[in-house]
Amino acid sequence: MTQETPTVVADIMIRDIVTLRLEQTLNDGNETMREHKIRHLPVLDEQGHLAGLLNQKVVLREALRITDTYGSKRLSKHLGRIPLAEAISRDVLTLSADTPLADAGRQLLAHRQGAMPVLDGEGRLVGIVSSVDFVRLAVTLLDNGQE
Repeated sequence: MTQETPTVVADIMIRDIVTLRLEQTLNDGNETMREHKIRHLPVLDEQGHLAGLLNQKVVLREALRITDTYGSKRLSKHLGRIPLAEAISRDVLTLSADTPLADAGRQLLAHRQGAMPVLDGEGRLVGIVSSVDFVRLAVTLLDNGQE
């Protein structure tokens, strides 16, 4: 977050983005989420463009389905058989870095999104903003207001 009062998405977005490639699997997504303690992962195609978004709910849903069918012993193996191309949301709502924070927050709420990728003018992924970033912003603003 910048020192001045944040006003646009660029002020609070995460720029060091963890991503996956379209040819990876749900097991890769699960392990990456666990390793980085995150719940949303942008998935890039062969050209590096945003292909979709993987979220923790999708991984959990598939893990429960697999466990129900095969048991939990070989969950990783079965998750490894599901390509991200078959599991991700491709209809992804995105933001631009200059989107006012109030507008971004309204979009997150209206569409019940936990995170939204941030794209530049040429459609390249430059960041991601999540509900956690908004909570962090609220806490900072509340702390500053009490000083």
